Amino acid sequence: MKLRVGNGCWHARHVLDAAVTLEAGFYAQEGLDVEVVHAKINPGAIDSTRPEGERYDEVGTVLRDMIAFGIDIIPDVHVRTPFAERALGNDELRIIGGWRNQFTGTLVAAPGIESIAALRGKRVGDWYKGGIATLWYEHQMRKAGIDPDREIDWKIGYQYGSMRDAWRPLLAGETDAAIVQNPFVPQLLERGFNKLYDFVEDNKPYGRPDRVTVARKSFVERNPEVIKRYWKAAIRGYHFMRIIPENFPFQRFVEAKLRVDNPDQSERMRDLRPMSIMDSAFHPLDGQLTVEGVWRILEEHEDAGVLSKSITRRDVEEVVRQELAQEAWAEMSQTDDVKRSLERLQPVVERYGY
Repeated sequence: MKLRVGNGCWHARHVLDAAVTLEAGFYAQEGLDVEVVHAKINPGAIDSTRPEGERYDEVGTVLRDMIAFGIDIIPDVHVRTPFAERALGNDELRIIGGWRNQFTGTLVAAPGIESIAALRGKRVGDWYKGGIATLWYEHQMRKAGIDPDREIDWKIGYQYGSMRDAWRPLLAGETDAAIVQNPFVPQLLERGFNKLYDFVEDNKPYGRPDRVTVARKSFVERNPEVIKRYWKAAIRGYHFMRIIPENFPFQRFVEAKLRVDNPDQSERMRDLRPMSIMDSAFHPLDGQLTVEGVWRILEEHEDAGVLSKSITRRDVEEVVRQELAQEAWAEMSQTDDVKRSLERLQPVVERYGY
């Protein structure tokens, strides 16, 4: 059976773990014939995912792309999307496990800015409006009495809002606050910048699963063994990606391949990911997320007005169906290979807390 993993719209990083898993042979070792797909199959969606383009809304679009391009599993969907679809009467998407179970960043502000309330009138970096970071920002600003539409000077673009690049304009004085990937935070704090919110610390013990892995309910029901095998391979890929420096050259090779001839010019020009951020990757080592973590993010999205307030915890329990990921982990966690990788990763887990 041919299994298509990926998406029809967003950028190369969101399929990097699947591409690494494919190139490392983990899918094949689990008996799966996998093709990894991404923006190359749907160039028309690229314009709508750029900050200056039409706001990209995954509601309806994810399911449309899965059907149109024969995609079986998408690893990077906004957590609110399946619930927004459900509220509209479409109950087809299921969350089958975790992709990003931690948001590995910290909101950092310039010297003199010591609270979110102090951001009124300031320049705040964001990658693109309407994304996960936007919704979090707006939720926190409203709680602090700030109108995010009228009282914030938004600096929009990859260079201002991407976690791994946002420290540069912040340090240069081009922004007053931005979410920075955690490995880059210490250098800012040493220069007098302030930590306003650490996502990893403040979301313990539930994590922050703001992007999740989804499949169609009908596909899962027909192919439970395929889903289990997918998770066994994906989890091995998650482990592989966090073992640094041993596996860094291989990851660099795979990422470069993804960007070659990419139809999105910004993907071709973007710097490859540095080794310093690799072992802090957000992938859950057991492939799973927490229901409580999902619920907390949905509450933020309800507050932002992008999700119906009719969503309940029962909806979460019915949409989050990761029994097959749990079965996969229960089996593979007893293998010698996984025990060795967990032993190797123990210092990494202790360093980052996940």
